[in-house]
Order: sequence, then C-alpha cells, then structure tokens
Amino acid sequence: MKAIQFKEYGAYDTLKVVDLDTPELKEGQLLVKINIATVNPVDDTIRKGLIPQAKKPPMVLGNEAAGIIVKGNSEFAEGTRVIISPFSPDGLIRGIISDGTWQEYLALYPQEVIKTPNHVSDEEAATFPVAFFSAQASLNKGDFTSSKSVLALGAGGAVGNAAIQLSLAYGSPLVITTAGSSAKAATAKSAGIENVVDLSKETISEGVLRITGGKGVDLVIDSIGGNLTGEALHSLARNGILVTIGYSAGVQFIANITDFVWKGIQMRGQSLSGWFNAEEQKQIWNQLLPLLAERKIKPIVAKVFDIADVAEAQRYLMEERPFGKVLLKF
Repeated sequence: MKAIQFKEYGAYDTLKVVDLDTPELKEGQLLVKINIATVNPVDDTIRKGLIPQAKKPPMVLGNEAAGIIVKGNSEFAEGTRVIISPFSPDGLIRGIISDGTWQEYLALYPQEVIKTPNHVSDEEAATFPVAFFSAQASLNKGDFTSSKSVLALGAGGAVGNAAIQLSLAYGSPLVITTAGSSAKAATAKSAGIENVVDLSKETISEGVLRITGGKGVDLVIDSIGGNLTGEALHSLARNGILVTIGYSAGVQFIANITDFVWKGIQMRGQSLSGWFNAEEQKQIWNQLLPLLAERKIKPIVAKVFDIADVAEAQRYLMEERPFGKVLLKF
C-alpha cells in the first residue's frame, strides 16, 4: 500500500511516498481504505523533531482521515463511509506516538470510526474530527453557555473557525474572531463572520473593547498562543475565562497581572491526547454529530493535494496559512 513516511528529521522534502505492507487485522478489527487525510500543524512539529515524546522515525504522520470500510462487521458493513477518530483505543492521538493516517489502509477497532453522514463529503469528513472536538472540548472547559460572548482567535485556523461555528450554533449573543491581515478579515466576513478584528489595523484588546463597548468577552478560545495570548487575556470581561489549546505562534507571552486581580479572570489549559477516555470521547461526539448531520456546522477545506505533493501541502499550510484545512488525496 502507499504511505507517506519520513525516515529522518528535517525539511518538508523528508516526506516521501513509500510502499508498506497492508496491515493484518487483529480479532475485532476493521480494514479501512483511506480516501482523504488531513495535514495539521502538529505534523510539521513532529517532522522537525520538536516533540520529544513523539514516535521516532521512520514514521507515518496524520491525526485524522475519512475513508470506506473494505472488511467490516455487522455494525460497519463493507462499503460504509467512515470518519477516522483521532483517538487510538488507549485515548492517545494517533500520528504522534504511533503511526497515523497518511497511509492507504488502516486496521481499526469499531470505536475508532464514526459513520459519515450521507450529505457530508469525504473532504469535509476528514476535516471535521480534530478541529471540532478540540473546539467543543475547549468550550466545555471554559464553562460555555448560550448566554456567554466568545472570542475565538484565528478565523482561518481550524480550531478557531470550529469554535466560531459552534458558538453561533449554540446561540451565543456575540462571537468575535481575529484575522492576521485585511485579506483574511475580508474572507472571514464573506464567510458570514460578522465581528472580525483585523490585527493589521488594531490589537485584539482594542478591537474587542471597541465591539463590546469596553466590557470585554466572557470566554476566549485560544488555539494560537504567543503574544496573542496576553492580548486576549486583556480582552476578557469580569470573571472571564481563557482556554488555551495551542501554541503555533509561540509558547511565551506577557500578561498584565492586574487583569487577574481586579477582573478575576482565569486561564485554563486544554489538550486531547491522553485526556479523554472512551466514554468522555462519546459525550463530545454526541454533542457534535447532530450539528454536523443537521448542517449547523460545516468543516472548511482550503485545498486538496495529491499525496505525491505532500511536501508542498505541508509548506502551504505552515507558510501560506490558508483559510481552512489542507488535505491529502489517496
């Protein structure tokens, strides 16, 4: 079978299409043919060797994908279209400490797959799991209710966009996002996002305080990190909460301690790998899947690449910062 593998840490071109053996099934497993896999920022970090606990090369990257059952059971018959859960049976995220989805076939247990709703394309299905699970978990961690206003950083980022869509679907009275350029701000507005802070023209806190009349927001979902985190903390209203789930822009920030003292704000951390058992995963999927089936949320695809162009796909994601997810077609 075809797979994408890197055998040493390095630049984008260390990613190569190789031939590997099709996995043999263990008792109870399904064989899934992968049609579309997703490229995520964590794949770039691992390829560079910057996550010490990650599997050492040779390694197959990839956290999420969509495909079709080719050897099934009574629940998942042959021909059933499925979304690949990012969680392995032990609750860890695939493609980090174990080989991932960038391969033509996967041997998976039934709890590792989700039936794809009929109207959802493979591209949308592959784009759905990590971003929307991350966003929902962050909303839960931040004690979200439909009465709370939300700032979700990064309109074009997968988690940021998912948090925007979910907050709106749940009826939040005010949802604000950020864009790093006027072009991305225009794209966000054309996608129906009304309140966008253009960071090329004003800071996060300036934009949020302008939009909220000086009050600030109740909840921030921060999947970006770096200097933006300090600005986002300053944007919180009294008793506001910031949930951080990513740090692609950096791991350090400067905050004003008086925001914590005088406004009583909180900062909470959220991660996925190793934090959700099977029952906890099911609870979040049960929150998300009805919204996906009813088209109240819609995963956004930026571009689809052939697997032969995987190096360019990863470069495009990391350097062009597109609006939406980048995919690989097998």
